[in-house]
Amino acid sequence: RSLMKNIFSKIIGLGAVGCTTLLLRSFYERKKFKVVHYNITADKISRSKKIVFLTDLHNNSFGKNNKKLLAAIDKISPDLILIGGDMITVKDKLGIENVLPLLKRLSNKYTCIYANGNHEQRLVENKFGLNYHMYRKILENMGIVYLSDSSIDVGDNICIHGLDLEKKYYLRRFKKPLDKGYIKERLHIDKSHYNILLAHSPLFIKDYAKCGVDLTLCGHFHGGTVRLPYGIGVMTPQFHFFSRLVVGMKRFGEMVEIIGAGLGTHSINIRLNDMSELIVINLKGRKRD
Repeated sequence: RSLMKNIFSKIIGLGAVGCTTLLLRSFYERKKFKVVHYNITADKISRSKKIVFLTDLHNNSFGKNNKKLLAAIDKISPDLILIGGDMITVKDKLGIENVLPLLKRLSNKYTCIYANGNHEQRLVENKFGLNYHMYRKILENMGIVYLSDSSIDVGDNICIHGLDLEKKYYLRRFKKPLDKGYIKERLHIDKSHYNILLAHSPLFIKDYAKCGVDLTLCGHFHGGTVRLPYGIGVMTPQFHFFSRLVVGMKRFGEMVEIIGAGLGTHSINIRLNDMSELIVINLKGRKRD
């Protein structure tokens, strides 16, 4: 009995040490971020562009007033900042206090284009004293271009599109394609341009490719929460398990989809082998500028 008791005590002790180690590692990965670069070359790009892509901040702050994130962006000195949604958290309460100061400082220096995630769209329910139209107006008054099923030509033959996804597409375990004609009814894609689509969920990669865009930027899945080898995410916020469609660069036909691991978490505050990401996309034409 004494031997079994000692073995059991050691197992419990090792388990406690292991759990503590994992919790500390998860805390580290949530409070730090890495800069990830992607290089894309295409014939339709007339002039090189350096783009910073932000997604899924969820009201997180890296240092006081997000000074570490701001410093990293300033060091990159992008031509354009694209924001893929879920910068705020709209759940049991509204998390926004770290977001507006960050967006204000970014918009003072850079051209910023913002598209909706599912959390921004929840503001339509107006339970928090701040509704969707108020939030959008605040950002537009900062000079931020807000794309909601709309597009903007940014010059150099590049067009940016922001797609809103209806609430049903964010339901748990949802796996079906978009409704037929969903994107075509909302956006006009001129294939002579280099078209960048901001679409919060990466789940509909086939639909995005069919609509004729060249590059789709997504987030939403938080890198898979716990990342296994070969880019497999253990669980997404929609309870898809062991998915490869959670992070990184994917190709489908002629389209590239870049999925950001995001910069924050909300309900499931865990990141393991899943560091927060600040994404830089270097767009280059095949000919020299």
